[in-house]
Amino acid sequence: MSKPLPFASRASQAVPKELKQLLDPLLEKAYAMQCPVYLIGGCVRDLLLDRPSHDYDVVLEGIALPIARAAAKLYKAKLVSHPQFLTHTLHLKNGQHLDIATARTETYAEAAALPVVEPASLQEDLYRRDFSINAIALSLNRSDFGHVWDPFGGLEDLEGKKIRVLHAQSFKDDPTRLFRAARFAGRFGYELEWRTREWLTEAVAQQMPARLSGARLREELIPLLMEKDPRPAFRLLSQWGALAFLIPNLKWEKSHDTLFGQLIKQPAKESTLMLRLLVLLHTIPFAKAVGNLGHLMFPQKTIEQIEVVLSLLAQMKEGHLTLSEMQKTAKHPLSPELKTFIGKAVKMKSLAPKPEVLQDWQRFHDSAPCLSGRDVKDLGYKPGPVFTKIFEALRQARWEGKLRTREEEIRFIQHTFPMTNGH
Repeated sequence: MSKPLPFASRASQAVPKELKQLLDPLLEKAYAMQCPVYLIGGCVRDLLLDRPSHDYDVVLEGIALPIARAAAKLYKAKLVSHPQFLTHTLHLKNGQHLDIATARTETYAEAAALPVVEPASLQEDLYRRDFSINAIALSLNRSDFGHVWDPFGGLEDLEGKKIRVLHAQSFKDDPTRLFRAARFAGRFGYELEWRTREWLTEAVAQQMPARLSGARLREELIPLLMEKDPRPAFRLLSQWGALAFLIPNLKWEKSHDTLFGQLIKQPAKESTLMLRLLVLLHTIPFAKAVGNLGHLMFPQKTIEQIEVVLSLLAQMKEGHLTLSEMQKTAKHPLSPELKTFIGKAVKMKSLAPKPEVLQDWQRFHDSAPCLSGRDVKDLGYKPGPVFTKIFEALRQARWEGKLRTREEEIRFIQHTFPMTNGH
């Protein structure tokens, strides 16, 4: 005999007191305008699962913009509107986001296209959602506060630990749902419902995710990477044959498991997006990896730093590190976490199979000049291109064992870069 659903029995207590206090100013405006209002989507799922949720989605059966504007004034929050999608986001002072939307339905002109939205009922809004566990609404209305609206069996799927789409065209209408299926299944340890699995397999076979733009793929890749433990989701994508839609030529390897396993043990502030992106890309030839980042429209600074590190990794696998490549880490100063990653990589046999690599890296660190930029300025040199030449020459000379002390470095600079006309 199956157990009764625990979610339905505690649904009326699903809205914590703190959340009710947060939402009260918005609710008062909605009540005054006689506009039915509901908490909806992933935040309801998390509340029912007793998991923390930092961002909240509110849907109104009515035009949301006037209420969103009024709420922004009450909260003294920044309002960002997307009128084509009938959505509005309040950026609250405490760092949280509060999304306010008109209940809406969606139509797709073609597979993988952005939807055209129109105002609709609550049930129609729930039907456009990605999965049944995200198609649950919680009433915030005075008449039935806390009542759960679950027309598509989301509560039952939460109990059964299932990921289920709502209709056969779901992955074709919006192929990004394939990546979200992996993310939620990986996060919660859920399985795909059998028809959902069939439809997903069909979408992969028809190359539906390949129709997505680089920007939309990036917006799916980032949440995957920033999962508390991203490994289960990426393993699923690998099993489904969908990993290469995100990053061409990418295959999930043992070193991914090892490096991500180390990352998730670090404090959150040290496990940044850039570092996780590097771990994901470390098995790909760096030229292709850099091209992929460009297609995904990552910032140029991020691409430059990733390029430097991947270039070093390529040399590590060949069994040596050249000074010229390592000097790029000084020309393009790396973030601390990337330097830490290199320090770990040179000790991994899968990435640096020969002991000479670790010796070269240590030698490079030992060859750092004693003098600083201020020291060189105090010698009478003006900051500019000559500083780069001076420090490259100092590094080369120390690498070759020709310099050891500050005094030797000073004499070397004065001899190699004699000042003329004050420089």
